[in-house]
Amino acid sequence: MNQRIFRFRGSSWPMGQKTYVLGILNVTPDSFSDGSVQNIDPHYQVEKAARLLEEGADGLDLGAESTRPGHQAVSPEDEWERLGPVLRAVRKAFPTVPLSVDTQKAAIAYRALAEGADIINDIWGLSREPAMARAIMDHGAGCILMYNVEGNPAEPVSVAELRAFFTRQLEETSIPPETVLIDPGIGFRVQGDSSWQALTHSHELSNLGAGILIGHSRKRFLGAAAGVVNPGERDLATAVLSALLAVDGVDVLRVHNPDATRQAVAVAQQWRRFHGTH
Repeated sequence: MNQRIFRFRGSSWPMGQKTYVLGILNVTPDSFSDGSVQNIDPHYQVEKAARLLEEGADGLDLGAESTRPGHQAVSPEDEWERLGPVLRAVRKAFPTVPLSVDTQKAAIAYRALAEGADIINDIWGLSREPAMARAIMDHGAGCILMYNVEGNPAEPVSVAELRAFFTRQLEETSIPPETVLIDPGIGFRVQGDSSWQALTHSHELSNLGAGILIGHSRKRFLGAAAGVVNPGERDLATAVLSALLAVDGVDVLRVHNPDATRQAVAVAQQWRRFHGTH
């Protein structure tokens, strides 16, 4: 079997050798876990980026439009007004760090890639704007392809449905699988028991040629399982699940607290190394 690899703008992450950590850098005043007006301050975000990298993040994911339940949509102009100055400042401060931009708008993707972003994280999995896939391929960028479809969140989503969606999107967009991380979209269309089903069976998606990313950090389903109401207090639950996902071979974890996840993943990797030995 060929070695899977995630390629983006001249760089690459070999899959299967380690679990990568993508630190979340919210450029929004209304994020569900750390919303604040200071999030649109480039100086503040450069300092936060430095801290996330010191704590063990392998890359950073910047988003300037909250996608929490009940979020207020923003115009492309307002999204770029938030994102542009922060992206430029972080890129200048950390010229070699992989930077992902979380946006559902092709116009923002083009501008972000022109300013040095390496990866586009599309919560609609390239299904909303055809120009999104073209922007990514034109710049040789990476893509986080998330499962998300219209529907009743109370209705279950099977692993077979996830697989069919990713297979279709890879075929229809012609985007090379080695430039893609697939994301089951926990907390979006996939909720409740379907979240746990997707997480415990994510390995069934590993033969599509793409890497697997899980964005579980501080989300409501973890709070429900751990009995923790405040999203900012769910880092322990997030780290526990991060360890389990690392044992299962998930390639990338998108988290708010890289330090806790780094420690959890380090222990998990030792468990994987010695599991089954006598």
